[in-house]
Parts: sequence; structure tokens; C-alpha cells
Amino acid sequence: ARVVLEALRKSKLTEPERIHACDTEVMDIDLSNVGPVGNGYVTCLSVYSGPDFDYGLNDQGPGTMLWVDNLDDACGILDEFKEWLEDEMVMKVWHNYGFDRHVLRNEG
Repeated sequence: ARVVLEALRKSKLTEPERIHACDTEVMDIDLSNVGPVGNGYVTCLSVYSGPDFDYGLNDQGPGTMLWVDNLDDACGILDEFKEWLEDEMVMKVWHNYGFDRHVLRNEG
């Protein structure tokens, strides 16, 4: 997570116009009965930062998608990304921002 966050922080300084596409996947929520406020568990966060962006992962090159696993042993890793996710100076576009905002807030 630290390597990826360093790449994202560097991008904020050197490429403030870069837009990061973000999405979450969630489990333990029955949307036919409840909404996302206070319900569900974020299993992963995905981020795509463009075909030329390198997250700093040696086995992958530029243009890959970032998958942040939040299950099992990785539970709580989203905390590492909280500052970046909340940073209003980093441009992000969300697949379903209203839903994602609530389920991420559920995580803390």
C-alpha cells in the first residue's frame, strides 16, 4: 500500500490534472431491503488512473488497474487510503459516488 500511495501522492504534485476512476465492491447488503447507509462491507476498491500511470508495482507496468483487497488478512487496508480518498485536490470520478461514499464511510 505504501508504494502505491507514494505513486498517487507524487501524481498529485506532478500531474494535478490526472483523473482517477474509482469503484467499490460490497458484500453483506441486501439492497432490496436496506440502503448503503450503515450497511454492507467494502470487499475491495478499484482505481484506474490512465494508460500511462504506474502504481509502482514492479511486476506490472503502466496502464494497469489497482485492486485494493479489503478481505480476510487484508481487512482494514482501506484505512491506508483514507487520506488520499478524502483529498479534494485529487480528481476522482466514481462509478456510483452516492453508494460508494456511504459504504466507504461505513468503513470509517
